[in-house]
Amino acid sequence: MTPLTLTMQAFGPFAGSETIDFTALGKSPLFLINGPTGAGKSSILDALCFALYGQTTGNERDPAQMRCDQASATLLTEVSLDFRLRGVDYRVRRVPQQERPKARGDGTTTHNAEAQLWRLKAGGEVESCLVARKVNDATAELQTLIGLDANQFRQVMVLPQGKFRELLLAGSKEREVIFSQLFQTQIFQQIEERLRHQANHIEREVNNHRQHISGILAGGSLESEDALAQELTDMKPQVDHARQLFETAQQHRRSAEKKRDEAQARLRQFEARDQLALDKARHREQQALIASMQERLAQSEQAQALRPASTALIQARQTLSNAQAEQQQAAATLATQRHHVEQAKRTLEAARQRQTELPSLRERHRQLGEFIQKGQQLSELQECFQTAQANWQQAEMAFKRKEEQLETIRQQGEAISTHLERLQGEFQLLASAPAELSRHESLLTQRQEYEALVRQEHTLATQLQQAATALNQRQTQAAKAERHATEQEMRWHQGQAALLALTLAVDSPCPVCGSLEHPDPALKKADIVNQADVEAARSAQEQARQALQTAERQHQQLTQQKHYHAEQRQRLDQQLGQWASQALVALKNTCEDLRQKVQRRDNVEREIDQQNSARDALRRDWGALDKQLKAQRPVAEKAKEEALRLESQRDQLSQSLPDNARDPDAMRQTLAELESQIAHIDTAWERAQQALASSETQLARGEEQLSGMNQQVARGEQELTQAQREWQKVLQASPFDDETEFQAAQLVDAQRDTLTQQVTSYHRRLAELEGALQNYQAQLAGQKPPDIAVLTTHATAAEADENTQLEAWRALDARLATLTGIEQKLATAHTAQASLEAQYRVWGTLSEVANGRTGHRISLQRFVLGVLLDDVLIQASERLVRMSRGRYQLMRREDPSKGNKASGLELDVADTYTGKNRSVATLSGGESFMAALSLALGLSDVVQAYAGGIQLDTLFIDEGFGSLDQDALDQAIAMLSELQMGGRMIGVISHVSELKEQMPVRIEVRASRQGSSVEVKGTLL
Repeated sequence: MTPLTLTMQAFGPFAGSETIDFTALGKSPLFLINGPTGAGKSSILDALCFALYGQTTGNERDPAQMRCDQASATLLTEVSLDFRLRGVDYRVRRVPQQERPKARGDGTTTHNAEAQLWRLKAGGEVESCLVARKVNDATAELQTLIGLDANQFRQVMVLPQGKFRELLLAGSKEREVIFSQLFQTQIFQQIEERLRHQANHIEREVNNHRQHISGILAGGSLESEDALAQELTDMKPQVDHARQLFETAQQHRRSAEKKRDEAQARLRQFEARDQLALDKARHREQQALIASMQERLAQSEQAQALRPASTALIQARQTLSNAQAEQQQAAATLATQRHHVEQAKRTLEAARQRQTELPSLRERHRQLGEFIQKGQQLSELQECFQTAQANWQQAEMAFKRKEEQLETIRQQGEAISTHLERLQGEFQLLASAPAELSRHESLLTQRQEYEALVRQEHTLATQLQQAATALNQRQTQAAKAERHATEQEMRWHQGQAALLALTLAVDSPCPVCGSLEHPDPALKKADIVNQADVEAARSAQEQARQALQTAERQHQQLTQQKHYHAEQRQRLDQQLGQWASQALVALKNTCEDLRQKVQRRDNVEREIDQQNSARDALRRDWGALDKQLKAQRPVAEKAKEEALRLESQRDQLSQSLPDNARDPDAMRQTLAELESQIAHIDTAWERAQQALASSETQLARGEEQLSGMNQQVARGEQELTQAQREWQKVLQASPFDDETEFQAAQLVDAQRDTLTQQVTSYHRRLAELEGALQNYQAQLAGQKPPDIAVLTTHATAAEADENTQLEAWRALDARLATLTGIEQKLATAHTAQASLEAQYRVWGTLSEVANGRTGHRISLQRFVLGVLLDDVLIQASERLVRMSRGRYQLMRREDPSKGNKASGLELDVADTYTGKNRSVATLSGGESFMAALSLALGLSDVVQAYAGGIQLDTLFIDEGFGSLDQDALDQAIAMLSELQMGGRMIGVISHVSELKEQMPVRIEVRASRQGSSVEVKGTLL
């Protein structure tokens, strides 16, 4: 970030409006901010920091307190800063909360804080507005652009008065936050989070599997896997024995059912025999009916012998009747034919009379043909004229349509131009939507991460409370176990003394002290502790100690996690600004609104392209239509000339025709009528001749047919007389008295077949019943009906016993299957648990190493930052060695910090005079300033070299040079000059007179009763 122009109005000691044009200081200047004490030198840095973050450099004064007391009441306190970042110019304006006079009336009103942020064009004009008014939005946007928050900005780009030691003395956690922003190493922190999350997930899975195993055993009402194995061993012989008992009961049931079924079959045979006897008796009751049927069939057989003579008589009667009918039909047909002959003669005479009209009709036909030919020519000329006239009209209409299309294209072009202007204006308003959406989506991701951290903190707080309770219990148990072990050991020693006392004898030396007298030997007690009791107590003590250590580690891990989550939440809270306190749905709604704006922007952009394309197409269409109009005008004129020529020829031919012959359609219709009339007369003459010949032929044929019919009637009468004599002769010789009895005895084939079938069926059924009855009587001879009730009772009892044995076997077999399934599930669960534990050995180890829970407690990100810090310290030490005349170098502390404090990024200073490393906090004021300045310059070099997302191309130093001697001051100025030549802007605030002599470019700050003012002096580069 490089400041371009700073404007301060009624801010700090500046009563009016003061503008500092940093571009006037030259390219990458090294300049001095000089002036008396209290004039407002540090207020310039306050204004820079306030414009960017809404805070002062020391963060000791509220922005509302920065109003100048000498300023006019009507003048608004505000700060405006133009700056350049990664080649893009921005402008930020901030107004703190303040009291101002009311627009009407007396008194004051509160003017709320506001902030605006714009992106600028190359000439300083506003390109787009990024933030319209909200203070927190402007702060969040600037933090995103610069990559640093206010505290980090003060530590690495502005070294305020009395604050330059902060970065130097910062702890590992503070320096980790700063360096992770500067070097963009959040990916390593994400790796830590991922590893910890994966390890915790696998650990939870392991615990879940353990609970799953317990649940499997509990589901089978088993206390342990040993109980499962024992029950499986016991169950298998029980299941085999139950299965044998079931098979025995099943055999007994089958035997009882077989006896019952055989008895039931024999009983059914007795019942079938009785039923057959009853059926036979009932069947014999139809014997009289069957006899009458047999007699009826015999009469039918006798009548069948007379049927040829009867049939011959009937056929003779039918033949005579048919011949008489045909005779009558032939007589009627002959009369009709005679009438047709007379009618044909009259028609022939009428056709002969019409033949005399044909000569005059043919002459009229010839004249009409000539008129029709001329009329055809007239019609063709009329059609040609109409076609030419239509072509003329079409050409004229096409010409007019082209002209109308040209006018339409002009109107469409004007409409498109108007629409394009509106769309381009809307597009300008929506131009910043993608950047706003990207920023708010980043804020939404951070806000969701913030919500997750809050939930995790609640969970960790509960777990930490449980861990603290467990730790207290373990401490109590460990202390109790230690006391018990000590007591047991003391009692064991006391017991050993008593055992030694038993071996003492008078005048015998004591094995302990060697005395021959034993005045007070130890007495043996009943509860003497042995060595096994002591070892058991010590083992219990060791177990309690290990449990205490485990609880302490768990409590320590949870505490570290809670602190880490708190730090992460605080970081996100700073990054989110006002969004941290607002509802997540509000941010989501804002993102959704921005997405709609982005979508609308894309739609507008596409529509602009479409409208431009449409306008270009209209221009092309305009040119093509203009060419077509020029080409169509000669075509239209030629069509007009052709139409007029054909109209003249048509009128001349029309005048040569009579008035009644000018209609070709009517002439053709008249000609067709004449042709039809002539053809009709010819056809009628021919048809009349043919009709007369045909009628005469039909008349001769009818007379011949009537003669033949008369002969057939005579032969029929003779045949009928002969058939009647034969029938009377046969009837007199038969058993029938007359023809009526003969007709009554006759049966049709269907009746005779039915009667015959009924008689045959009766005799066949009777034979079947008699045969079946004799068969059952032979089978059941000498047997009695069985007792079904007793056999059924035995079968039911056997079935009940089988069911009882089956249920017992099934119950045992089901329990065996359950135990076998549990055994298989346990094997699968153990396999899965072994796999999870193997995974946890990998992921857990990686997580502990990456999150700094082993060894020196250095996390992965802190390790990477440590490597980067080493590069920073190399650059910083080169400058510190020069300023300290070879005495001091900055070193990274390798030893871990005590307790749970994070380590890996602490700084020490190597003192070549003593040959030892010591803390940077032991440096004097001047030495601390040299070290802090060297560290800031080295950090700037390394950040620039790594080309991260942050550019440290500006450095402001407020005081500290007064603590340096002349040699160190010269070295510091030389280093700043080297940085300036490397392309950085460096501003120094100091009262040291030597700096004023060595820095000709400076900003003079003057103080007066009316307020301070600023002026740029010196040689401009």
